[in-house]
Amino acid sequence: MGLSKAFPGQVALDNVDLTVRAGSTHALVGQNGSGKSTLIKILAGYHQPTGESRAVINTEGLGEHELRLGDSKAAEHAGIRFVHQDLGLVDMLSSVENIALGGGFLTRQGGRIDWKAETRRAIRDLADLGFDDFSVTIPVGMLAPSQRTAIAVARALRGWEKGTTVHGWEMGATLLVLDEPTASLPHTDVQRLFDAIHRLKAKGVAILYVSHHLDEVFAIADEVTVLRDGQRITTEPIGNLSHDRLIELMIGHKLVAKRNTRPEGSGKVLLRVNGLAGGNVAGVDLAILAGEVVGIAGITGSGREHLVPLLTGQIPSLAGDVTLDGHDVPPYNPRAMLNAGGAFVTADRARLGNLATMSVAANTTICDVERNTSRRRLIHKRERAEAQSWMTRLGTRMAGLASPIATLSGGNQQKVLFARGLRLDPTVIILDEPTRGIDVGAKEEIHTIIDDAAAQGNAVLVASTDTDELVRCSHRVLVLRHGVIIAELTGEDITSETIERAQLQSDSQLQDGNQ
Repeated sequence: MGLSKAFPGQVALDNVDLTVRAGSTHALVGQNGSGKSTLIKILAGYHQPTGESRAVINTEGLGEHELRLGDSKAAEHAGIRFVHQDLGLVDMLSSVENIALGGGFLTRQGGRIDWKAETRRAIRDLADLGFDDFSVTIPVGMLAPSQRTAIAVARALRGWEKGTTVHGWEMGATLLVLDEPTASLPHTDVQRLFDAIHRLKAKGVAILYVSHHLDEVFAIADEVTVLRDGQRITTEPIGNLSHDRLIELMIGHKLVAKRNTRPEGSGKVLLRVNGLAGGNVAGVDLAILAGEVVGIAGITGSGREHLVPLLTGQIPSLAGDVTLDGHDVPPYNPRAMLNAGGAFVTADRARLGNLATMSVAANTTICDVERNTSRRRLIHKRERAEAQSWMTRLGTRMAGLASPIATLSGGNQQKVLFARGLRLDPTVIILDEPTRGIDVGAKEEIHTIIDDAAAQGNAVLVASTDTDELVRCSHRVLVLRHGVIIAELTGEDITSETIERAQLQSDSQLQDGNQ
């Protein structure tokens, strides 16, 4: 109640009230920078609130008691658990180990860990979420984003088991905070998480659900609170709101939707791929013209998630050739791709994109610092001037260039990564989930950046699980299945429905369509 938090030069939360009821799902929505993450971090004990902020837990059988804000142990003992957007997994540990970190390890007589029992329990927990298609003993850093998300959710649920907290769910209302839990999940896997949420609600658990995917909010939420610029704009039953009205409340004005039309283009092929194979990709041929945006669609396991890492040299290829503007790019060599005129933005901003503790300026210029050097010394004034130029051009909101990039909202962090690539003056731009984890307002700003890049003659590839994004940005959409392209959509055929249908059609349907 009355939750406030001020940082130097910024009020992140201003007297925000929020009530989450037992056995319900309460959605918390707002643009990046609206205060959602700050609120969650205060509940988790990461931030101390400002002023007279307070929170009350009402537990059945124990009555009301005050939660000591800014204290992680107090939140844990109150039965509050979190799944954060960055997941917080230990990449070198297995699924078994990561999940056990949430509720403790099973031990045998003598205090030794019972690894067989832990493995069985991890397999069961993941199967309950609908994920039984990967080994639980390999390092989680080797797994796909959707699989990593499932592990983080399973770890949080493990912590809810009876007897692991002071107030287990069978003793009354407890709170599970899900911060963008589906950010890495394809559409087909989202329902698995929703099923788990419904089971928790039936046990009386209160769910605080934070998401930029408004279709999910309407599918799962009972109530919704809208934050904007650190203030609570409204709290209403979800049935009182329409999709458009919720967007208006979030951004403060109506959002005008746009749609790409096919460019005239020079006809010059800037990116050509022949027989590319590796990971889940079995053999892909494609060509992208100057001024063209080509979308890549496909469910997890289709090859879509490995195509960009293959193209950009992040993982080794088994076969095939990649050519940028007539220059052959050797495999498994990101520097060669950059030198040939390519730029890319990774799908995993937190792990693979940001240098979290370094400044906005350093993150912007890190891929080519030499242009701001003299006699092998970095000229910081020149670096700051270039970074400021890009931040102004892309409309990046920040406290200052010296701020660590981790202090920026997700959408503004993404703009820094775009600036990092665009300042290289690329001819080919390769984007993997370019708007993952950012709000509708920032998403449209990123889409406009993509439009502008294509208008300036770049070839742009966008791999995304967001079909609406592919419809919005693409002149062509290529759909992958079993590691190969099984459909090419153009013009009026590019709709969410046609993309979804192509992604999910059966092998027999594919054979019938090819006859």
